[in-house]
Amino acid sequence: MNRFKHRIRNDWQFLVVAVTTAAIGLNFLANPGLLDDHSTYAFIVSVLDDAVFSVPISITGIIGIITFSIGWVPARIPLLVFYQFVWTVLFLAYFWRTFNGYPNSSWIMALAINVMIFLVALWGEADG
Repeated sequence: MNRFKHRIRNDWQFLVVAVTTAAIGLNFLANPGLLDDHSTYAFIVSVLDDAVFSVPISITGIIGIITFSIGWVPARIPLLVFYQFVWTVLFLAYFWRTFNGYPNSSWIMALAINVMIFLVALWGEADG
């Protein structure tokens, strides 16, 4: 248990990204149509709300939590690339929604997580 607490203290960033990614994927899966509206980005929204997108997000988030828990660092690089893709798509969808007259602060959260993923990949223990 002490090794796990030490890992959390020293590498919390990756765990936060993995938990957040799993949570957003599970939220999309539990709430189909969450982002649905009839704006110009309806195609992106229909993809985000579909199980084709939400299931991989959930699974890779859970895999990230598991690999963090067991200390398996080599899995981080492909997971971080996928997380970066997911959060970039979310940022663009949320920002586009704001830009088209549907104010929300979700784009700020998505941008912050995107920056965090970049910094974890740049300075974290992604290479073991």
